[in-house]
Amino acid sequence: MNQKTKSANQIGIFLFDEVEIGDFAGIYQVFSAVDRIRPGTMSMFTFALRLQPVVCTGGMTIMPKYTFGDLDREEKMNILVVPGGEGRRIPVANPMVQAKLSAIADQCDFVLGVSTGALILAAAGILRERQATTHWLALADLQRREDVIPYPGKIVRTGRIITCAGGALGVDVGLYIVKEVYGQHLATEVKSLIEYQPVEIQPATF
Repeated sequence: MNQKTKSANQIGIFLFDEVEIGDFAGIYQVFSAVDRIRPGTMSMFTFALRLQPVVCTGGMTIMPKYTFGDLDREEKMNILVVPGGEGRRIPVANPMVQAKLSAIADQCDFVLGVSTGALILAAAGILRERQATTHWLALADLQRREDVIPYPGKIVRTGRIITCAGGALGVDVGLYIVKEVYGQHLATEVKSLIEYQPVEIQPATF
């Protein structure tokens, strides 16, 4: 990995065909802002089952940097990000992917399941006997699992694992991680840099 970020927190984002870009865009924005403020603090990379372009929901393609095999030879990942999307059914049904994600999660300080990415974590056994949430359209799928305790709210943390109900909440999750790891001051700086402030839209006055 990049030599300048050797001591940085390493964030890996798992990609698969028909992944929902919005599920990792918010987290990416927050963590990249951290590295702009404090260069070398956080290093992000993508990984997938194969080293070939991933076609996201909507048609955009992303070339992952690593495969699972590459990660076996790389240094420890600190934070695992698992987004969701219509293509989640492929990793959910792949025992090899499940085993690899489970092994990676065991090494991480934080594991983040965004939207239906929680279902991928559940399939890998990472959410066993834990509370978790997911997008409301997939909540029934989570409720059918006997090894996961569905959480009715938008974001829930159970130990090292955080799940949230939708991609738009990724900014909140990212800021929470920044606060936990680096403190409130840096989290506030990041909020300022990315102009994050919930704003109520007002109707025009003329």
